[in-house]
Amino acid sequence: MLNAHRSMLLAAAVSVSISSVGLAADRNSTGLPTYPRDDGGLMDATYRSLPTGQHCMHYQSKTPDALADVEAWYREQMPNAKTDDVNKDSLYGSYFKLDGIKLLLGNDIVSIFRMENQKTMSIEIFKCQNAPHG
Repeated sequence: MLNAHRSMLLAAAVSVSISSVGLAADRNSTGLPTYPRDDGGLMDATYRSLPTGQHCMHYQSKTPDALADVEAWYREQMPNAKTDDVNKDSLYGSYFKLDGIKLLLGNDIVSIFRMENQKTMSIEIFKCQNAPHG
């Protein structure tokens, strides 16, 4: 009986471990649009804190498509979003210059960018619980 109980506990622990690993590899579950030609992306398993003081779910992906094409697709998907330079009040600091935009819709942020002289576009989606501080 004790061995059967231990076996059940071990099976449950393995199941939870596999589930939590799976959370980090899930597709975009933010509710915000996923670019159709992204690389499959990576969904954070937990909320992250941003320098703005916001707490956000985060999905990141890449695509080989041109920056202008990705920006246009997101602008079409999010017509009410405010467009801003990705470097303004940057979540990435001022250590390097990025080419791209960020779309702001309520508390949420979609950043579409590339490092200067790179061809691959990065897409970062933040579904935030609260407004920026300050």
